[in-house]
Amino acid sequence: MHKLPAFSDLTPPPAMPKPSPLLDAATLADAISRKNDAGQIVATVLDGLSERFGYTNLLLFLLDASRGVLIPRGSRGYERAGAGPEMRLDDGPIGAVAPDGRPVDAADMTDGMRPADTARPESDDGDLSGVMSWPSLPDIMSRIGVPIIVQGKVTGVLLAESRERLAFGADDKAVMTIIACQAGASLALADALAAREQVAEDRTSSDAPVGRGFRVSYHTLDDSIFIDNEYLIKGVAGRLLMFMLDAHQREGRIEFTNRELRLSATMRLPQIKDNLDTRLLLLRRRLEEKGAPIRIVRVGRGRIHLQLFGLPLLDRVEI
Repeated sequence: MHKLPAFSDLTPPPAMPKPSPLLDAATLADAISRKNDAGQIVATVLDGLSERFGYTNLLLFLLDASRGVLIPRGSRGYERAGAGPEMRLDDGPIGAVAPDGRPVDAADMTDGMRPADTARPESDDGDLSGVMSWPSLPDIMSRIGVPIIVQGKVTGVLLAESRERLAFGADDKAVMTIIACQAGASLALADALAAREQVAEDRTSSDAPVGRGFRVSYHTLDDSIFIDNEYLIKGVAGRLLMFMLDAHQREGRIEFTNRELRLSATMRLPQIKDNLDTRLLLLRRRLEEKGAPIRIVRVGRGRIHLQLFGLPLLDRVEI
């Protein structure tokens, strides 16, 4: 007869420990630190969190300190890129994160536990900041939000949502906090370096552009722009570029603020206020892709600089 093994001999081997997310977080933080452009930094944050950690729905807001609102700078997993309106610091789920600078997570948002996701009503003076519906998932079950802090001040909010219950734990909060800290530092440095590089040009708005002349044709029918008969862009982005070129031709200006562009009646901007930042980013990328003799450079939060490599000859085509 064969002796049966004791029960103790059948004990399964111990389970392998769950891999730590710190290595992936460190790798992503390193990738963020190597970017020197705000748009690239935001894209690296959102893509990295999505690809490395499987977060399907992400929103990143940055603070416009002059107006006290948070502006959506990028998103993943929503119907519109950069989804959402501007938010006051005490509106929606952002209000639970931004004022105190503390991470907030709602791990189980079943019926009766779901917070209000709609911003406050329109104010008497017609200010629409925060009036739009919060761009949350219709069937959200979990949410985590962490502040972006630079030198003790909240400069933005990083938010993740999920359709699964209990989707976020302590590791997720740690990862989001690490990435938010690196994003804040990189964005602040990018702003400072951009301002320093343009300081000589910022001192005067009368510097004559260097290079050959080029013709800019603006078609009022669809706000399309052609440079030397080559199509560039149309719509809101086309109006933005023509506004700045007109101001340069009349007054010699090369610096503009987001505020004046947003308030200009000629812009006819939609009520969703993040449209301005989105269109400026689109315009800047298109100018670079086309190798146009015009560049748009951010020189600080809410300020942009118009670079001209030649004398623009403006032609307005009325149809």
